[in-house]
Amino acid sequence: MRTLTFWSGIVCCFLCGLVDPAWGYAAVFVLSLVQLALLGSSGGSVFLLIHYATMLTYFSLAPAMQIANDVDFWETGVLTTASQAQALVLLLLYMAGVEAARFGMPDAPVHRPGLYHARAVGVAHPFLLLLSCSFAAFATLFIRPDLNFVARGIPGEDDSVPIDFIVYSTLPKLVVLMCFVALAIHAFRRRTPWAWASAGLALALAAVAANPVNTARQILLIGLLPLFIHALARQRHWRWALAGLIFGAIAALGPVLNLFSRGSVWGEGLTTFPFSQDFDAMFVVAGILERAPIPDLGWGRYLLSAFSFFLPRDLKMFPDFDPLGWSAILGNFSQSNLSLPPFTTAYFDFGLMGPLLLGIAISAGFRLVDKAIDPHRALSGSYLSALVLLSAYVPFMRGPILGWGPFAASGLIAAVIAGALSARSRRMRRVRALPPTVRRDLPTP
Repeated sequence: MRTLTFWSGIVCCFLCGLVDPAWGYAAVFVLSLVQLALLGSSGGSVFLLIHYATMLTYFSLAPAMQIANDVDFWETGVLTTASQAQALVLLLLYMAGVEAARFGMPDAPVHRPGLYHARAVGVAHPFLLLLSCSFAAFATLFIRPDLNFVARGIPGEDDSVPIDFIVYSTLPKLVVLMCFVALAIHAFRRRTPWAWASAGLALALAAVAANPVNTARQILLIGLLPLFIHALARQRHWRWALAGLIFGAIAALGPVLNLFSRGSVWGEGLTTFPFSQDFDAMFVVAGILERAPIPDLGWGRYLLSAFSFFLPRDLKMFPDFDPLGWSAILGNFSQSNLSLPPFTTAYFDFGLMGPLLLGIAISAGFRLVDKAIDPHRALSGSYLSALVLLSAYVPFMRGPILGWGPFAASGLIAAVIAGALSARSRRMRRVRALPPTVRRDLPTP
């Protein structure tokens, strides 16, 4: 039923878009809502839940209202209907690819609640190790305070040093946040005063580390969303709450935090949703399609260039294959720090098949991640990494700009650290619980 509804909806979105792109995006909005409702009732894929919540936020209502009100960004002017319709087609192809990869899969995952029960009981005595790791990462933030407490880099410079930014800002912040996530999951399971106290202290450190001046949304989404995925994603009655949380964090909390950072540091203000610059992704896509000549196919080089954006210029893969660096783009957009959704970059690489193939590849990969998501699992690096990957999908779809690559990579590193510390603690507890004769026979590391 859900699959049939989706493909019927895609056809309706396409037909509405041919009449008026605003109607096409409005149809995407309705389709996303319907899919969220069906996923919520069936208890289906966590990835699809996040996928449709992201579509709802960035790629449906906002561009529909922007087109209907002739809103323009970055001094580009109003774009033509043809370019907006072409941008919509790329989005629909990507959405079709995501669903095509789910053919033959049951909507509801097979639950095995007893599988991890034995391990979950012994989970946790990691709070001393995790708190120590969190304190060390928090202290690292003060080695380069110019990277952590001034918006997006060094004062007076357009580009901060990428490697320093990752080492002294992004990675420590994500370690602090992921340790809090691990300690919070631990506290909910153990429910002891020491566990709650350690989680509360980690929360205080995380609140200071994820200050609203420094790309706060990426930190909050990749750092804290795993906790809500763990708590809500597998509970059928709470899945709408998770979708609403994602929507609210992006549509409301994000612009508010940006208003603090940009308004207090740069003296800039943001208009209210949906006309905020935070929702310009499809406008940028349409602008590039209209204002720049479509290049020859890159056969993957555009994607590789986009995903290596955080590297220094001399290490960047295929720096010439950067659509946002084209002279036609720089001459038409007043803002050079634009974001480009990955399905558009895939279009430059492989034509109209690009967005479809990217959707299939992304969705097929997340089928494996979906299998790893079970709130009854013991705390581990692989489990936390699966949560981080699901969370990182939100800023990934917005476009790999600024902090997405470093934040996603740092989130995975932090998850592995937190999970490894917890797993080490569990192994030590199990060994100590063994009889002395058995313990002596164990191999020494």
